[in-house]
Amino acid sequence: MMRFLGFLSRFVLMQLPLSATAMEVSVSGAVVTMSGPVVLGDLARFKGAMGMHPDIKTVILRNSNGGHAPTGYQVGALIREKGLLTVVSGYCISSCSRMFLGGKERRFSDDQGLQKTFVGFHGHYDGAGHLNRQDVHRLGLYAWIIKYSDGKADEELVQRWINIEYNRGMVAFLHPDAKISGDARAFICDGREPRRPLGCEGLQVKALELGVITDLAIWRLVESP
Repeated sequence: MMRFLGFLSRFVLMQLPLSATAMEVSVSGAVVTMSGPVVLGDLARFKGAMGMHPDIKTVILRNSNGGHAPTGYQVGALIREKGLLTVVSGYCISSCSRMFLGGKERRFSDDQGLQKTFVGFHGHYDGAGHLNRQDVHRLGLYAWIIKYSDGKADEELVQRWINIEYNRGMVAFLHPDAKISGDARAFICDGREPRRPLGCEGLQVKALELGVITDLAIWRLVESP
């Protein structure tokens, strides 16, 4: 009976109204996985998942280029309020990165290979993909990063990434054990590089030291209940 109720709750969750481009939300045990573009309404979907599954402890963020800026802040703040662990699977960029920083604890997953797994940060952009400095200031992006990195983020580097001019640019962080050439495990891209982030300028900084992650332990799929 309990197994059936668990199946039923997951079924109901997946029937919540979704736009064609909303994040996909699924729950397995104490883990909720969110993937795809971030849109208005994803906060409600996340709250719905938490309401139906109050035992959720971990949020996996998988292959998201971000999207709706306020939602990223709101979901990130709620994740921190709940004291959840966040895990990046594949790429997590822009609004997704703010959800990730919301984690009380933050880790990388190996399920898509560490060389293909990264968190990418940049500014806020208009509909044409150009930097919107007004929104960067209005939404308090700089202060958010400093706060949710637990005060560890490099202030100069944060200023660089929130002022990247083009929305395809970013500062990307990989796990130090990622099997890639060279010493760098963080990269800054202006958005014009043909191969991002590994084809961008390497930075001699580390995700753990800057509070992007809180633990070098890699999340393994077998950890999921």
